[in-house]
Amino acid sequence: MDKRINYLLGLISGLALAVILWVAVVPLFSQNVPAGSSSSAAVRRNNPHAPSPELEDALARLNHIHQIINTHYIGDFDVDLAIEMMLAGFVYAAGDPYTVYKTQQEFTAFREHNNAAFVGIGINITTDPYDNRIKVITPFEGSPAINAGILPGDKIIRVDGHEVFGGSGTNEAISMMRGQEGTEVVVTVLRESENTTFDVTIVRETIRIETVRHNVIDGTNTGYIRITQFSQNTYSAFEAAFNSLMAQGVDSLIIDVRNNGGGSLDAVSSIADMLVPEGIITFTEDANGRRTYTRSDARQIEVPLVMLVNGNSASASELLAGAVRDRGVGEILGTTTFGKGLVQSIFPLADGTAVKVTIARYFTPDGICINGEGIVPNHYVEMPTELTNNLTMLAQGDDVQLQAALELLRTMKAAQN
Repeated sequence: MDKRINYLLGLISGLALAVILWVAVVPLFSQNVPAGSSSSAAVRRNNPHAPSPELEDALARLNHIHQIINTHYIGDFDVDLAIEMMLAGFVYAAGDPYTVYKTQQEFTAFREHNNAAFVGIGINITTDPYDNRIKVITPFEGSPAINAGILPGDKIIRVDGHEVFGGSGTNEAISMMRGQEGTEVVVTVLRESENTTFDVTIVRETIRIETVRHNVIDGTNTGYIRITQFSQNTYSAFEAAFNSLMAQGVDSLIIDVRNNGGGSLDAVSSIADMLVPEGIITFTEDANGRRTYTRSDARQIEVPLVMLVNGNSASASELLAGAVRDRGVGEILGTTTFGKGLVQSIFPLADGTAVKVTIARYFTPDGICINGEGIVPNHYVEMPTELTNNLTMLAQGDDVQLQAALELLRTMKAAQN
């Protein structure tokens, strides 16, 4: 098997990656070539369905290679595996860890996750750009992962003994961690903060993510809303939480997106619309320089607001923080956010697979793209790593950043009087 995989990886590095993508992927890929590319690339972007001479040539060579293997190779050749690897390898050439090919199984898992229900261990992950390892942004509250001791910042380096990586390998790793409910999976964790590597056996469960929870903070008149991710049901849950707190007469609000790795652009835009006054929430810019603006209506929050963020607040979380900051409706407290200012779109293919493609950069209302930079809070308050890693189990009185937010709100309310 290793010999066959090594051989196929050799194919991926060559032009043989063309098979099937000629008709399935090229239209998607050509539409998103970065600005400043060659004139031929620009022509193809303007006419994305035009045949590609390079891919036509590669397809002919691929057929020749296949004939050679069929004639001379002494082992079994897995054509289905070869095709899947070529599809993944072609998309990997974009050089963007968020632009990936998804098999049927992976696409199904993606849709389940976006619906906030799936069978797995319950972690939100990203790719560490420094070592291409899979990094845990946060384990979901009440999940098997969090009960097994998985912490934000941990890196998943093996699943059931097989080494895994991020980038184009992320989908494979996710598929390996998914499975039938009640079955076990062994995850090898690298915890760099302790310089340790260890195995954790986790029983897969159906993960139903409650993306929003809220309460009135004890001893105060301040409402608290925590958003763990932005999925299809997050806006309705946030709206219900917000209205419940306002009906209870709270005089200030804390929105907590710490350890929130992002999610649906539509969901976060709808939430931002509830908070900021009429005007720009965000805008995106695509490969052709076209801008699309998302705007809010006149409705806005009427009480002092503080947003809590940290280094694991990414993507949609940063969009919300940027809108709150730039539109002047609240203060941002915590540490600098992750820095992912990119928008992805899923393009389903006819055979049940899909391509997830980075299609645009997004900007805050003031025109700032935070990709690679993050949002620097108005009030920089650090918290010990061991507390950040255990936010879901941390008593509110022990939460350094939450207590700082309450003190800031007291100051903000006093200034209003």
